[in-house]
Amino acid sequence: MTGNIVTIAKTKQPQLFQQFMQLIQKNELSHAYLFTGEEGAGEDAVAMGVAMRLFCTNVTDGYPCGKCPECTRIMNHDHPDVVMTRPDGLSIKVDQIRHVKSEFTKSAMEGSKKVFIISDADKMTTGAANSLLKFIEEPTGNVVSFLISRNRNLILPTIVSRTQVVEFPSIPHELMVAELQRAGVVPSQINLLMTMTNSLSEIKQWLADGWFTSLEQVVSKWFSYLVKDNPMAMPYIQMSLMPLATSKARQQVVLTMMITIFDEVLELKYGTLTQQNVKFPDIAAETRQAANEWSADQLMAMLDKLLDTSRSVMVNVSFQNIVESVTLEMLAIIKA
Repeated sequence: MTGNIVTIAKTKQPQLFQQFMQLIQKNELSHAYLFTGEEGAGEDAVAMGVAMRLFCTNVTDGYPCGKCPECTRIMNHDHPDVVMTRPDGLSIKVDQIRHVKSEFTKSAMEGSKKVFIISDADKMTTGAANSLLKFIEEPTGNVVSFLISRNRNLILPTIVSRTQVVEFPSIPHELMVAELQRAGVVPSQINLLMTMTNSLSEIKQWLADGWFTSLEQVVSKWFSYLVKDNPMAMPYIQMSLMPLATSKARQQVVLTMMITIFDEVLELKYGTLTQQNVKFPDIAAETRQAANEWSADQLMAMLDKLLDTSRSVMVNVSFQNIVESVTLEMLAIIKA
């Protein structure tokens, strides 16, 4: 995690972070919390910020300073009384939890408190989770534990019931835009991504290995064939689209992107699309042509077909068959 942890926590979750600072001030922290929410919503920063506030030697306006030796060591994962655990490979294993348990039983080395932060807690093996449970049930001394999970449903119910669950809201729109800009995502792609999802973790998955960029190019080409009534729209599905639709989740993204193109055409048709909100600038000529040549009834009929197709993806139906079928139906609607 880069940057000043306090700044990140204040920026991403200002209200939650302030509430935790007040709990510390009143000495009302619980012994165990489960932080859950989308990746990038600031869970790790808030947990580390709480630890920093507990040890900070220069608290400023109720917040940790982020600069004193105690804060610096916590940010560098080098504080003996702040123990952080994350998956070793694909999971958190029993041996890792044994280490946490041994730390639980030790006295705080430099103060009266110990803080434990377990990231991706949903990736604990069943053995590791059961091993941790008794220590959450019966904390020793002045201990605060933070379990961080993207999905609370993957945490043992017995653990959930013994923690205070804190749901982290999605980060604000403008912060997501700023994060994507820092990641080098081009403005038009930011518009498209944020129309399709409000999950930063999903966006990161889609952008990995250039998959989303390739998909955007392929779906745009497919739409261009449709607009020009080009029969290549059919073989293009098998040649170029199917290699990108490798899972149910990715198939759903394909259809969401197709639906988004037709939404953009409708916005053009009704004059509600602003230049700042264009999502498919590379096929602007084609979307404009579609808006001019297709009637509102035709557009709505095609959108209905896509929405029906999107629902079909969730059942065990051949993705190639349903996309080819909807393409044929669209071509028929255009000719009607």
